Amino acid sequence: MTTDHGWVSRRDLLRASAAGLTAVAAPTAPPATAATAAADQRTLLYRESTGGSVTSSRDGSVLVAEVQGVLWRVPPEGGEAVRITDWDLEATRPALSPDGRRLAVGGYRGGGFHLWTLRTDGGGLRQVTDGPWDDRGVAWSPDGGRLVFASERGGDAVTGAPYGLWTADPDGGAAARVTGGSYEDSDPVWWPDGRSVVCVRAAHTPDGATDGGLTLIRVPVGGGTGHVLHRVGEGRLLCPSVSPSGRIACLHLSGTTASPSLPAARATLLVDGRAVTEDEDPAAAPPCWLGDDRLLYVADGRLRLRTLGASGSVRDIPFTARMPVPRPRRRTKPLAPDAAGPVRGIHLPALAPDGASVAFVALNALWVQPVGGTPRKVLQAAAVHHVQMPAWEPDGRALLYCTDRDGLTAVRRLHLDSGHDEPVTGPGRLYPAPSPDGTRLACQDTSGNVLLRDLATGAERVLARPLAADGPPGAPTWSPDGRHVAFCDRNRLNHRFREGYHLIRVLDTRTGSERRHLPAAHQSLSDRAAAGPVWSPDGRGMALVAESALWLLPVTGDGTPAGPARRLTDEPADHPSWARETNTLLYLSSGRLRLLETAGSGPRTLAVPLVHRPARDQGRLRVHAGQVWDGTGTAPRQDADILIDGRRITAVEPHRRRRPGHHTLDASRHTVLPGLFDSHTHPYSATYGARHSLTALAYGITTTACLGASLYEAIRLRESLASGYSTGPRLLACAELIDGARTAYAMGRAHRTTAGVRRTLERATALRVDFVKTYVRASGQVMAQAAEAAHRLGVPSGSHLCAPGRAAGQDLTTHLQATQRLPYGHATTPLGRIHQDLVQQYADDGFALIMTPFSAQYLLGADPALADDPRVLTLMPPWDVTTVRERAGSPPTDGQRRALATEMSAYRRLAAAGALLAVGTDAPLVPPGLSLHLALRALHAHGFTPAETLRCATAVPARLFGVDRDLGTVEPGKLADLTVVDGDPFTDFGSLPRTPLVLRDGVAHYQSDLVDAVRGAVTTPA
Repeated sequence: MTTDHGWVSRRDLLRASAAGLTAVAAPTAPPATAATAAADQRTLLYRESTGGSVTSSRDGSVLVAEVQGVLWRVPPEGGEAVRITDWDLEATRPALSPDGRRLAVGGYRGGGFHLWTLRTDGGGLRQVTDGPWDDRGVAWSPDGGRLVFASERGGDAVTGAPYGLWTADPDGGAAARVTGGSYEDSDPVWWPDGRSVVCVRAAHTPDGATDGGLTLIRVPVGGGTGHVLHRVGEGRLLCPSVSPSGRIACLHLSGTTASPSLPAARATLLVDGRAVTEDEDPAAAPPCWLGDDRLLYVADGRLRLRTLGASGSVRDIPFTARMPVPRPRRRTKPLAPDAAGPVRGIHLPALAPDGASVAFVALNALWVQPVGGTPRKVLQAAAVHHVQMPAWEPDGRALLYCTDRDGLTAVRRLHLDSGHDEPVTGPGRLYPAPSPDGTRLACQDTSGNVLLRDLATGAERVLARPLAADGPPGAPTWSPDGRHVAFCDRNRLNHRFREGYHLIRVLDTRTGSERRHLPAAHQSLSDRAAAGPVWSPDGRGMALVAESALWLLPVTGDGTPAGPARRLTDEPADHPSWARETNTLLYLSSGRLRLLETAGSGPRTLAVPLVHRPARDQGRLRVHAGQVWDGTGTAPRQDADILIDGRRITAVEPHRRRRPGHHTLDASRHTVLPGLFDSHTHPYSATYGARHSLTALAYGITTTACLGASLYEAIRLRESLASGYSTGPRLLACAELIDGARTAYAMGRAHRTTAGVRRTLERATALRVDFVKTYVRASGQVMAQAAEAAHRLGVPSGSHLCAPGRAAGQDLTTHLQATQRLPYGHATTPLGRIHQDLVQQYADDGFALIMTPFSAQYLLGADPALADDPRVLTLMPPWDVTTVRERAGSPPTDGQRRALATEMSAYRRLAAAGALLAVGTDAPLVPPGLSLHLALRALHAHGFTPAETLRCATAVPARLFGVDRDLGTVEPGKLADLTVVDGDPFTDFGSLPRTPLVLRDGVAHYQSDLVDAVRGAVTTPA
């Protein structure tokens, strides 16, 4: 087992304690994994650079280019490039020393951005900076004696710190601060005198963001007032470069919109504030001066040399670069829709106050199980509703729980003796936590606000608003004296990037004062859904999960840490729960309930003898289709019978008037397609309840792939949907987003140790997930570990990052370009375009892309009738209804149409190169169900044939997720997943959203029935 991908120095490594929450440094050599050592490799041939940097000596004799996170030495006149760094260093923004002998780069090896130096032949690699803070954007001083860079170092791990400028000796030593304040400084470069630096300065805004960087400023290195060199009124400036005489070149992105899904409209190379390019597509990388009148930069995917002045000229420097990448091989995990198995999807187990019983949710039912006894079902939810979030009343005689049975999720009380069930709150209330004396209730609303409710009067007040916008805080927990409420939230470490640490927030319910803590310096809790904290009955500790293990953090009465956390177990842990009257902890470990006496022996297992079984089949059925497109070809066949026995198709034949022994479902005036497949979703059942699943099914979607969720929630939903206890598409399950030390989403699982990554992968493997996803701060080493674990399980792995994703052995990216760890990633340019090096990543179908065209949302404005559909008005929650109607109320702007066309042209280019393309939505970031149809409509409107478009939501995702033996086409032996369309999408593609009927596993679900099941429910939050 390799060591941790954390950030401590080698000296600190020698002092690291195995028992504490300490980080262990990563090896400097590339990780030796099965993925990188695979004999079956393919060589990618790069001839362009999408977003890479270029650097050169002043005379142009040494030229180094960055392509897909790897550095290459390019002959000055072009030709075959030589690779000089490994993929796992993730070298970015190379800067050549004045003597032309050394490179300084920012590298992400080890899970954080730090400065590295190396020779131009690739030898002598050395790490210059270290620590928990990011160091980005390096430049050499004119004498070669110092480096300048941007960093948050010197800040506080809880309150965060802005990016300022720092200098360091390239041969090591302490860094020195140059700037710092209520702004973010980035992209520094030296002034020719070596006594000052130029950078981009972004002002902070009240919403916690910045103005993007409107100003170029020159500041003295030794301290003093900065001088504004250039300022723009909109867009942003980036990547300045200074010539030997003080001429300044930079990039100006302009014409942007408020929507983060849209690229810039224009990207202009400026010199001394004046545009020198027109209609180019420059990379978000610093230009390099060769003297005072020549600029080397990357534009239109090419290394470009431009001579300035009236007689200026432009020429490109052609090159080729050959990059070996693995071709992953994996077994395919069977879908096994007909198999029974032990229940592993146990949702939020809660130990009774006396420690004698456990309450939990499984198979869409509420259960109570005596310790050592058999579980007893105390409540079964209807299949069109969800039950979730059980919590014991202090006397142990009743359970609070949440359900959407009356509309939005609300809190109810179930009296265990009498069975009496009563409402406690109105709609839009989640995660109930009664105070120790039972008089108050801490809970959340659908916006993530933590509320305090007086149970006698019903009066509520907001106790705290969430710090993070990327998912809600964790469930609240009370101090034993009833004065304080604690919960997990996420801070933000700077204003440039959204990531931070999952931390503990403690609120005084009397004074409203607040404290924020980490369990150790720069140590995040694992996530905001499953990691606690949970206050101990004696008030002297909090149980929490960090590095996917269970810890006990000693605290004072007000929740302030009173010492280092103590690790209680080495096995994976989730969802800790205390018994109020005993010293017993309950937690989940790889699908097992575990009980632990904190002062006693090791944990013991509480067996849960529940089994999930497939829903009862519907016998023999004949679907008479007016036409059927089976997904294997381009044209539909007319007047056909699809014969079904149980869950599976037995034949597709020409229609016959009589089929003895078959019940007939008449679709003779409709088109029948394979069930639609949304390849990228996230189940937010806490706020949506069953609405997400019902809406997707009503729009003809029979399978959804979860690409990130709380692990036990995803498995609970997968089991409940498969067994018929919930209505909706089948779910392919994924655990939390495997992330680095920093993270963003509530479901982002933070790691800074290899042991933590190992535990996270163990639990995902034990619960047999269908996909393994790493997020943007996971290092290349962790990405390779995740790919290995996924392939052993027989499922795909992926992330947002094409580089280093493919080199790490992953199978796909979950977007073309979304959140990256770089300011701009290796996929699209700031204008949203792609070039040959990116196409090469996907050109063979060994690496795939899930398209998530967020820009297709603006097509609602071109067909506003879509917003009046009963599936929108009845099945969607109020926030999605508002979103849909607002977008439908405005026709797409020219900028929105241009952005959509740019994105679609990228997909067409990838398709022409042979890429494997599936379509997803990332719902509920966009409204479920309808958004898949908007994405498909965008593909078809921009050059994809109906068959090509439909394959992206049927046969291709089935192949991509390894379930094509069961799904994706209408063929004998396949599962009877069918979408019935009222119209002919091969002649009128706009008819595709009209899906009056859908079959999943041979069971018919009528759109009208799904709508009626929710019609009349209360959908206005209290």
